Amino acid sequence: MHALRRLTEYLADRIHARGDAAAVAAGLTVTRLPGGRRRISHPDLPAWLDARRAAAVRHGLDPADRALLDPATRAALNTTRGQITADHYTRKAA
Repeated sequence: MHALRRLTEYLADRIHARGDAAAVAAGLTVTRLPGGRRRISHPDLPAWLDARRAAAVRHGLDPADRALLDPATRAALNTTRGQITADHYTRKAA
């Protein structure tokens, strides 16, 4: 089984080599995953997602995001936003 896995990864490396090189040249990160799969992402993506998440918690969701949420997630976000807002104003007053 180990030999089959090595062969699969070798073939995947050969098949994806040009695409991986082009992605790296474009400033993206390429992560090799088991089974010859790849994950290609932008290095700043985690920071962008954290900023978007923080904005959603502080200011609420935009209409498109709100339409995609289930009621439990919406309620949890509202509770978290209330706690963060209360903590923010409590620290300012102190």
